[in-house]
Amino acid sequence: MSKIFKYELKIILLKPYVLAMMIITLLYAYYILSTETILGVSDTAPFSAWSFGKYIGDATLVSTLVTLFILSTMYSKSQKNVSILTDVTGFPVRKRIFIRNVIIGGFFLLTNLLIFITGCIFLGVLFGELYLGAYIVDWLLITLPCLVIILGVGNLLGRINPALIYVFMGVVILMAFVMSEYSIDINGANYYEVMSGALESLKGTETPFTIAPTFLFTRLVYLILGAAALACVTHKIGEKQKKDHGAWHR
Repeated sequence: MSKIFKYELKIILLKPYVLAMMIITLLYAYYILSTETILGVSDTAPFSAWSFGKYIGDATLVSTLVTLFILSTMYSKSQKNVSILTDVTGFPVRKRIFIRNVIIGGFFLLTNLLIFITGCIFLGVLFGELYLGAYIVDWLLITLPCLVIILGVGNLLGRINPALIYVFMGVVILMAFVMSEYSIDINGANYYEVMSGALESLKGTETPFTIAPTFLFTRLVYLILGAAALACVTHKIGEKQKKDHGAWHR
């Protein structure tokens, strides 16, 4: 199994463009910190959980798109040809898909962890004040639903047609920018700007960080949607494997 893991790691992640995309994501994260976060979101402090959450969400939009793109390569024609060869080895398809998802999910988590660390270092050096507990909450609320959506919806669409992953990437961008006032973006950034702005205009002063039930509900919906899609993919793989196994015995 370790040989299959190393092989899949090599063909999925150990490529120059993957490292380049990670570096670009982190450079974009720094750009957000130095141009937007440093000013504070809706007149809140740059080191407030409001500002940090907006930063994590904005940077996660890029890491989500990058990870979906990497996921799409799993369903390319060249990769399907490779899969035909690896199927001959008799290694279970479910295990191979699981390994691939671990690798891709690990890439996304590592990227978002580096985004988190970059933000903490930036704010710590400039302001010397951090709210790590609140920052971790921001990171979890944004990262975990995105991870499950990527692996669930991404794999489901990829199995239907790889082009649908790119369509889904467009939907993610649409929800982040065009529908920003509804705060239903998958990357979760808009909540921090819309809610902090609404509270600031209502009270006239900076408001303590709070997580609205509606935001929690939205994040829960994405978790459930992604998990359901991932379960559907797993079921379909199992059914296909049974049919192939039965056809081979005939």
